Amino acid sequence: MKKQGILIWFILIVVLSVVFVIPSAVSRSSTGFIREISRPISRPLVTFGYNTHDFFSMIFEIGNLRRENQRLANDLVASHVDESKMLELTKENEDLKTQLAYKNAHPEMKMVLADVIGLDPTNYSATLVIDRGSDDGIAVGQAVISLGVLVGKIDQVSKNNSRVILITSKDSIVQVMLQNSRTIGVLSGGIAGMKLGSVPLDTAIAPSENIITSGLGGKLPKGIYVGTAGSEVSVKSEIFKTIEVISPVNFSKLEYLFIVTGV
Repeated sequence: MKKQGILIWFILIVVLSVVFVIPSAVSRSSTGFIREISRPISRPLVTFGYNTHDFFSMIFEIGNLRRENQRLANDLVASHVDESKMLELTKENEDLKTQLAYKNAHPEMKMVLADVIGLDPTNYSATLVIDRGSDDGIAVGQAVISLGVLVGKIDQVSKNNSRVILITSKDSIVQVMLQNSRTIGVLSGGIAGMKLGSVPLDTAIAPSENIITSGLGGKLPKGIYVGTAGSEVSVKSEIFKTIEVISPVNFSKLEYLFIVTGV
């Protein structure tokens, strides 16, 4: 019985080999028959295969596009950063050249260049902080200038930085002089602007007359330019004249300053 079963399987294998393996009209007919009966199943499978391939290809392409867009965005940011750095270096170089040109033109004064590292957020007390201190020879009362124009004086000193009180501050008082008449007055700041007071009533003041430091009362050297005389703001009942003082400095944009440490 077992031998008969083996014989039957052998005969079946031979027949199938003849039909499907050996090229013949029978095998071709059988193959065509199998294709026909499998077509309803094979077509959806092929279509599904194509659609699946297209779907995953689209996902892959979207991923590539996202990575490329991110790379381009990063490159754009880096380009803006590099451009900003270049512009800042150019501006800093120009400013420092101008400041150093003034220093070289005035060898009679000993000056220390400083960066502004802090500002008064309210601008009411009109102070700022610089990156130079006692280790750099900075001392209280020294003049602080920008391109030769007085902007303030050293108010407090620590080892590595100092506080500057600007001449626009309500707490600032500086003795100055009208350059033509040589009349001494007191320069003070405040919200309403800088004023020159204690000027004798009989003093003739020329339009836009220069105002310079007098060299009196402290460590401020004589002859530092302060600004020009503006309109008279005193009233007739006062025993002294008071006039406006106009400075060429934009005090809100100070970045580099010189501290006059000696003459």
